[in-house]
Amino acid sequence: MDTVSTESDLDALRRAASAWAVVVSWAKHGLFEALAGGEAIRTEDLVANSDAIRNTAPVLAHLGLLIRHPQPDGSTAWALSNSAKRLLANGALPTHTAHGGFDDLSRLHTVLEHGGPIHDREGRSKITSGGVVTGDADQTRAFMEMLYRRSDESARVLAQLVKPWVPQGTALDLGGGHGRYGHELARNGLTVTLFDREVCCAIAKERYGDQIATLTGDFMTDDFEGPYDLILMSNIVHGLGPDELSSLLPRIRSALVPGGVLAIKDMFLDHTMARPESAALFGLSMLLYTSSGRSHTQFEMRQALERADFHDFDLVDLRDQRFTVILAR
Repeated sequence: MDTVSTESDLDALRRAASAWAVVVSWAKHGLFEALAGGEAIRTEDLVANSDAIRNTAPVLAHLGLLIRHPQPDGSTAWALSNSAKRLLANGALPTHTAHGGFDDLSRLHTVLEHGGPIHDREGRSKITSGGVVTGDADQTRAFMEMLYRRSDESARVLAQLVKPWVPQGTALDLGGGHGRYGHELARNGLTVTLFDREVCCAIAKERYGDQIATLTGDFMTDDFEGPYDLILMSNIVHGLGPDELSSLLPRIRSALVPGGVLAIKDMFLDHTMARPESAALFGLSMLLYTSSGRSHTQFEMRQALERADFHDFDLVDLRDQRFTVILAR
């Protein structure tokens, strides 16, 4: 994102927020799905207020998501653009659930007053554990499917990155969720065990069968066995606070063979705590939906690792992938 130094910059932020509000509102009312058949539909035939469609559709047309189809009688019909069709087919275009997140952001002021995580409008906490919502398997599956869809390239890049460090042996994909990262490690010759909650292990098993082993449990309290030549934590530490890291990292150290490698993939803030954008903004999600998660700084992570008796470090900034890998022995 661009820095803000003028009133015009603030206007640009407001316009972006307004445009996203239109996207999630159309998604909430199923209007993208209504256009999924490919045919243009007249404004008055969409199940929504026609004046509201008249004033919001141009925003989506400006974003390249809608195409206006003028009709011979002077009326207007709307169809999805090719880009929107592709996004919808791939599950990337927001669905009705996205409006909940937008609603949460509108109540950020309550979190600033009382602290996180945020509560819904009925007063129930919206805390999650690694995206796992206790008692809501469907929501957890939807979240894991989104993570799986977005992880294709990053899983391959990460597996290639750690291969010279651990060319063979055993690996633990700690909190491995959908299993894509563990599966890439297995494709590179490692014997992989995925440790996660029962619903996540079931999802990974459905996708990969016996190509990776699974262990169920809570990695903050349960034994994840070992020892392993490699332990991978992909997008895990941002959900943990300093005290949780201080508890978990020594247990990880003891589960590694002598000279074993810990690979941590995540978004870390630099020393300014202003960059990169992905880490700066992701900390907001951690505030809203975890008990003490945050975007840690690189320095904070190194300190936490040193306290857990890790001493041999390297750091790879994969800027095009918008993540960093910390390697430690």
